[in-house]
Amino acid sequence: MFKQMLVYTALIASLSATPVFASGGVEYTEEDEAVAYAMRVGTSVAEYGTEMDAKAMLDRALAAVKIDKSAAIAAFNRNEPRFRDRDLFVFCFNAEDGRFTAHEAMVGWDVRSLHDKTGKPFGEQMYQTAEDGQTVTVGYMAPVTGSTDQIPKRAYVTRIDNQVCGVSVYRFNGPGSQPTE
Repeated sequence: MFKQMLVYTALIASLSATPVFASGGVEYTEEDEAVAYAMRVGTSVAEYGTEMDAKAMLDRALAAVKIDKSAAIAAFNRNEPRFRDRDLFVFCFNAEDGRFTAHEAMVGWDVRSLHDKTGKPFGEQMYQTAEDGQTVTVGYMAPVTGSTDQIPKRAYVTRIDNQVCGVSVYRFNGPGSQPTE
């Protein structure tokens, strides 16, 4: 338990989120919500991929697409271990029509139809902002696997040829997981 508290203390320190006082109460940032969720359900940082893990997985995915796009998309859809780590997985969608070509549950769906619980059209944002050779970050709220709780998540997406590929990561992944947007 003591070791787990040290992890949570490091999480809170790494977020350096300053509460905003309003109406006599305290409003907390999305990062504070994420840390509170992790503490409430007793998760450990090791249960989830980190921002660094997500970026490395996206780099591996882009390299695979450059070598053989069809084989890479098939590998993503099979959740091969180099493209699946804990909660991290590669997704891709067609840059022209927005339909997922690789996703663990949404192949064929139009990315532009995705909205989070706040109504943010994060799928449309991924579709509109993805560029060749540049990784774009899109933030949104998402449910935690096995729960109805929604916490902040960020997706790293890059366009490569006629595909947009990405990897999403929860925002409570420990030291170094500061929001980039």
